[in-house]
Amino acid sequence: MKTFTLAILPLALISAFSHAAEEKAVEQAEVDTVYVTAEKQLQQSLGVSRISKDDIDKRPVANDISEFVRTMPGVNLTGNTATGQRGNKRQIDLRGMGPENTLILIDGKPVNSRQSERISMRGERNTRGDSNWVPVEEIESITVLRGPAATRYGSGAMGGVVNIVTKKVSKEFKGQVNLYANQPQDSKEGATRRIGFNLSGPIIQDTLGFRIYGNLNKTDADAADINAGRSGKLVTAGVEGVRNKDIAGRLQWKISPAQTLILDSSYSRQSNIYNGDTQNSNPPSKTLALYDGLVNSKAETARLYRSAFSLTHDGAWEWGDTKNIISYEHTVNSHLPEGLAGGPEGSYTGLDFVQSRLKNLRFSSEANIPFQLGVDNVLTVGAEFTDSKLDDPASNSQSLTDIIPGRSGQPPRKVVNTFPGVSEHRGGKTSQRNWAAYVEDNISLTDKTHLIPAIRFDHNSASGSNWSPALNFSHQIGENWLVKGGIARAYKAPNLYQSNPEFLLYTRGLGCPLVAGGRSLSCYYMGNANLKPETSLNKEIGVEFTRNGWQASATYFHNAYRNKIVIGERALAVNDNGNWLLEWTNTPKATIEGIEGNLVLPLHDTLKWSNNFTYMRKSVDAKGNPLSLIPKYTINSTLAWMPNERVDANLTFTHYGRTKPRSVAINDVELNGQGNIAKLADSQAQVGSYGIWGINAGYNWNKRVAVRGGVSNLFNKKLYRTGNGAQTYNEHGRAFYGSLKVSF
Repeated sequence: MKTFTLAILPLALISAFSHAAEEKAVEQAEVDTVYVTAEKQLQQSLGVSRISKDDIDKRPVANDISEFVRTMPGVNLTGNTATGQRGNKRQIDLRGMGPENTLILIDGKPVNSRQSERISMRGERNTRGDSNWVPVEEIESITVLRGPAATRYGSGAMGGVVNIVTKKVSKEFKGQVNLYANQPQDSKEGATRRIGFNLSGPIIQDTLGFRIYGNLNKTDADAADINAGRSGKLVTAGVEGVRNKDIAGRLQWKISPAQTLILDSSYSRQSNIYNGDTQNSNPPSKTLALYDGLVNSKAETARLYRSAFSLTHDGAWEWGDTKNIISYEHTVNSHLPEGLAGGPEGSYTGLDFVQSRLKNLRFSSEANIPFQLGVDNVLTVGAEFTDSKLDDPASNSQSLTDIIPGRSGQPPRKVVNTFPGVSEHRGGKTSQRNWAAYVEDNISLTDKTHLIPAIRFDHNSASGSNWSPALNFSHQIGENWLVKGGIARAYKAPNLYQSNPEFLLYTRGLGCPLVAGGRSLSCYYMGNANLKPETSLNKEIGVEFTRNGWQASATYFHNAYRNKIVIGERALAVNDNGNWLLEWTNTPKATIEGIEGNLVLPLHDTLKWSNNFTYMRKSVDAKGNPLSLIPKYTINSTLAWMPNERVDANLTFTHYGRTKPRSVAINDVELNGQGNIAKLADSQAQVGSYGIWGINAGYNWNKRVAVRGGVSNLFNKKLYRTGNGAQTYNEHGRAFYGSLKVSF
């Protein structure tokens, strides 16, 4: 009760201030914010990248904004673990902390749809993440926030935050139709076709306005045999296809010059087009006919339906400004049933779709209050409440009964594994609530020195309470140099599967820890209601130089990761059959360390050369493996030419350093190899360094018509999944694309 009171107190104070000041608000003209809040100051940190609408237009993505975000410093695409399962399901990874520690926001509101997908034994999900819910043509800007500055956003932001800002309501009636096509040179690679529209304008001038957009997008799946001949005995699949259907609307009511009410509603359908990919790269032999049928029919294997609603109130008062948000997100994850045991984990087992449902209700309130106490201050006070409910009967219903295949013509055997206190009948529902309150202050010590102390308190119903203090600073030296740094304690609560004792996974030895011995036994892993939240002490320090359009920066970052949640190695119980019962647990530590920076050179009035780099000096977990599979270094370079307002052209280059696989075995099979499965030292593949060139040009025919065309992967540098496909991925070859925008 005390925690709840603490969480809602800022909301109550903000509401009281708002009502008290409402009569004093300026009615004749809008109140302009002339002060810099802590959040705005933090977004000037060296660990922040801003992607404008023009940036996106000049480098259009085929499907997902992750394709563009990956070109920012400190950003890569990877899976959530070093096992690399589901190798082509790569998601946004900030500073090597893994996709699960990247928080995706749409207009400042968290997106949690991927939480409806079960987590695997090693921590992967069968998902592309939450970066594909907004059509790229409807995005106004993207902010990528890395490091200590992201702490204010709470759970899931240990790596950082990606905030997708959609287009605003127009003061004049206007619309646009967008067409996009991407055609790979290789017929085995999936092509993309996209069409979308938007309308926006006033209903009542200066009082009530609207915005609506729609989108249809399809990217074909790669051919099932795209990696044939490169993956040994078993063929690993390429990139799955995707279908997107999106529609969204906004009503904006200008209640007064000082108050605005915004109602948002959106609906999206996102599906996977199957091409043979599984969690462990290949289906078990007994289901090959099922897989062949799915591949040949280009079937959908998963369909995500996301509905989102929000009501936002913005207020500008004599004493400061406020933002109050109520949001609701409902995701239905309809997918083919999957195996939950060992090698077949993640393999499809039937054609009857099953569903998981995720509901997220969120209240948030924030006030920014400028004042003077010797020096200028802008105090930010905020509070949040989140209620998350998951119903996944298919994934939470793993039985304790094991069917052992017979040998030498013998019939299969039924073995019942009973453990004290563990029921054979398991429920599908679980939930978490989180209360949070935070305070931060932008202190202008001088015109050139800013200090931002902050503290955030979270109480999670599954993992308890957590304090996240932070301190960021900036100091300008002379006219051209700026020093910035920060330190913060970030955190992540256990997800809805890890904290649920009803969730159970099973392995016939493939997932048993080394301490358990060989594959002759079975292991069961269940959720743990007593997990601690993951934490990370994030530090960064850097310097920036700017002069006459020239810009250079370098930032050193170090993350001390604690209590990372992994599959445990201590048996909770051993049954009469000799099989083990284990659970998710917290590991002692992991370390991330690296350098990132950028260099911008205005070579001419019409020519600009932009570069950034990321160097990962260290990424190691408690066992000595990397946290995720990312290149040792990444260099992104763009040469932009704009001779006039109607024409522009861009030459792009990205170079990825080698990606070293994990080297420490985590089970007996990986250590010694058994049957057709090679040991770790022989099966892990290293992705060597490589570079990708691209070129594109755009022409504004007039104010209403704009066209763009280009070639990606100009020199046709390809990568294929090899070996068992786990730690490698497909890099598509040369493709030709074009877009047309017609405005009215």
